[in-house]
Amino acid sequence: MSHVNSRQAHLWLSDNPVQTTEERLTIVRLTSKNNGTNVIQKLLFGYRFTVLTLMNTFVVIVFLNVILFAIFSVRDHYSQDPVSAKYGHQDVSLVYPGLSQSEIDALLKETWSRPYIYDPFTQFKERPYRGTYVNVDVNGYRRTKDQGTWPPLSSRLNIFLFGGSTIFGYGVSDDQTVATYLQASLETKLGHRVSVYNFGRGHYYSTQERILYESILASGFIPDVAIFVDGLNDFFYNTNEPIFTTRFHEFVSNEPLVQLRFHEFVSKGDAISKGDASDSVIGFISKTSIGRAVRKIKQSLSKSLQEDTHTKRLAEHTKETLNNHDKYADPKVVDVVINRYLNNKKLIEAVSKAFGVTPIFVWQPVPTYHYDQRYHLFSEGGYGQHSYSSYGYERMAKVIEVSPLDNNFLWLADIQKDKTEPLYVDKFHYSARFSKQFAIAIADLLIERSLIPMRENVSQISN
Repeated sequence: MSHVNSRQAHLWLSDNPVQTTEERLTIVRLTSKNNGTNVIQKLLFGYRFTVLTLMNTFVVIVFLNVILFAIFSVRDHYSQDPVSAKYGHQDVSLVYPGLSQSEIDALLKETWSRPYIYDPFTQFKERPYRGTYVNVDVNGYRRTKDQGTWPPLSSRLNIFLFGGSTIFGYGVSDDQTVATYLQASLETKLGHRVSVYNFGRGHYYSTQERILYESILASGFIPDVAIFVDGLNDFFYNTNEPIFTTRFHEFVSNEPLVQLRFHEFVSKGDAISKGDASDSVIGFISKTSIGRAVRKIKQSLSKSLQEDTHTKRLAEHTKETLNNHDKYADPKVVDVVINRYLNNKKLIEAVSKAFGVTPIFVWQPVPTYHYDQRYHLFSEGGYGQHSYSSYGYERMAKVIEVSPLDNNFLWLADIQKDKTEPLYVDKFHYSARFSKQFAIAIADLLIERSLIPMRENVSQISN
């Protein structure tokens, strides 16, 4: 009986209904022992199965990451910059005389491969960056040729320059921006040291520039002159909502934190804040090749995760622009934008007076106003929501004709009127040649109107 297994014991009991007490106890012990053995065997099987599944899953994930990393590496190496991808190398190369194709590719990749980072009050700013052609200082400005130190030296005439991506200089190198040429032109004309700090930032318009300016002043950095270059983006952001407003609205209003983190991870892939998502599992996954692949798939399925309300509107309207210009000639929209700009101008002037800064306001040239489109290599497809600037500029010209603004307002929207050459490196951004012409035009008016404050302790340029 001692060698009888549990099943045999049960069969024996069924065939032999009468057993002695000892036999029954033996059968019960055997049954309990075998049941315990079965449980242990099942646990061991479950453990081995779980471990094997996890190990296989880990191996698959690692293998998939390696494959995706290789694919993305090859793609990144051979991918075109966004401008060349849209317009082709032939057109793009025409606005970069003297540069080889590889140099153009490198410049444009540095221009367009820098994601924004968060900035209080203005939502975002240009990311600190060090490259061959594009360099953004940690203090928030793009470096110019012969850049002055930070904080600014009192022995120099210090100018803070504000604007959007045209002033930042998308598509041109550090030494070919409006800021660089303005600094060189003023030094030549004035004969003393000038330091221009380029606070131009992609998508910024007058409201954001005002807030940024106030923030810099409140931090204790006071320039001699502050120049604000506007026009193009003010009409694009006619609802007075910066580009990432939709994201911030979702953050504050109705998305749980975990959902928000995942939303940000799939749409942008950047850490939400230091010491927060960057140290979490989501933050780690977002930096892997699988995380990048998820973002790409998510972006393909839903453009809304990458585009704010304004960008969506631009995409929807671009195809219709050529045949539907009248929709952008809404006088109510245009007048609201102009009034907002003029109010921002008043606020900047009031703050500048309190801090002893000379404010200058420049109305910039844009491709939608007084520019012969035959010479614009990238005008195909129209200008979408930027078409508002065409009508807005016409309206603004009439406004200042009837009620001229102060001497510190420089109307330079017409400087391209008789130009018969390509002036833009893409649909909206100035070429190096046009950046220089624009900067010299600003410098000429500053000198002509005696708008530059003269200080005795400014260093002279030695011959």
